[in-house]
Amino acid sequence: MTHTIKFGTLHPDGNLTNIRFIKQSSMMGKCPFFIMVPEHYNEDGSCKCHDFNHRKNIMSKWGYTKRDFIRAGIIPKEVK
Repeated sequence: MTHTIKFGTLHPDGNLTNIRFIKQSSMMGKCPFFIMVPEHYNEDGSCKCHDFNHRKNIMSKWGYTKRDFIRAGIIPKEVK
């Protein structure tokens, strides 16, 4: 049995839309920050930590900094 996490948008009337399933192994094993937001994952289950635009436009709003990515080994220290 594949263990998955179910994400979706829960509306005030109780309806759940935009349902997505992500394998726990993909999420917990591949994202260095263990982010639990479905938009942070590609369709193949990989995270978007390596996507420059995602880091700049979304993750910076969540409070992540360039230093966080350097510590996680995502951005080489030489890149400024």
